[in-house]
Amino acid sequence: MKALKAIGKVLLGVLAAILVLVLIVFGLRAYNGHKYPITQSMAEAMSSDKSTYETSEHITTIEGEYLNGFHFQPADKKHRGVVVIYGGSEGSPDYSRAKQLFDAGYEVLSLFFFGQPNKKPTLANVPLEQFDEVTAYIADHVEDPAPVTVIGTSKGAEFAALLAAHGYPVDNVVAFAPADHSYSGLDFTSGEDFPSFTDKGEVVGYASFRKASISSGAKMLWDMATGYPVSYRATYESAAANASDGARIDLSDFDGNVLLFAGNADQMWQAGIAARALAEQGDNIEAHVYPDAGHVFFPDAEKLPNGWQIMLGGTAEGNRAAHEASEKTLLERLAEWHG
Repeated sequence: MKALKAIGKVLLGVLAAILVLVLIVFGLRAYNGHKYPITQSMAEAMSSDKSTYETSEHITTIEGEYLNGFHFQPADKKHRGVVVIYGGSEGSPDYSRAKQLFDAGYEVLSLFFFGQPNKKPTLANVPLEQFDEVTAYIADHVEDPAPVTVIGTSKGAEFAALLAAHGYPVDNVVAFAPADHSYSGLDFTSGEDFPSFTDKGEVVGYASFRKASISSGAKMLWDMATGYPVSYRATYESAAANASDGARIDLSDFDGNVLLFAGNADQMWQAGIAARALAEQGDNIEAHVYPDAGHVFFPDAEKLPNGWQIMLGGTAEGNRAAHEASEKTLLERLAEWHG
């Protein structure tokens, strides 16, 4: 009887501790959600809902077997070839950058690479060979189809670099916040560790989050649970440090132009380190790493909701300077490549 009472006290103690932990977590979520609204704002900033984007006579929706996005066709095309643009892990087609280049006289394809009804639903097991359909579309719908420049940001930069590394018909690559490794997919629904990308049914080697340090993973999960702005950098750094050579993105055989933009203070992942590592692979790879910039080069970061400094990194002035410098260099290089 005494043993049962002792066990009962232990169980009550455990339940009380769990209740206290739950209350702490919910309290912190409420506090952090109020103090750091950046997390919700970032989720709403760029939409994966195709219907939310404006179309017109010169901006039309396109859809195929796996192809999905928008075709920007300027009435007065000033540059030959086509620019293909992908967003990042938010699942957008980076419509705003496409619109900017369209206004400058470029023909642009602004594309989703996952998250649409005819695509992989999450950023996991995303096929590189979807670009074959993009190539076919360009041949059929662009009067002067060369050169082809692919621009990607963050996970879209990883995707763009892998296209070049795996021999897809790309002439130039521009990567904002690049990676020099491929990483685990961002699908946590089943508990399995998926790759981000596959190529013709084969897994593209990747740095697994499961090989990241326990401390970085625990910190990330705690921040996620309590609604604190999450810096994923430590997890990505640890995963890369413990990855096999097969997870590295190898551009040494790519003979096109590669232009990289990174913030050295990026808190999402180690884009500055990645840009420098990629630049060592060839003289055709040009890296611009800005010391006080983060994951996104906001021109007016001071207007963002609080918490962006923790989640994305950099200073307001550093990000503004990186935005101005990178946009200038981007337009110069595109003009050189596309005439």
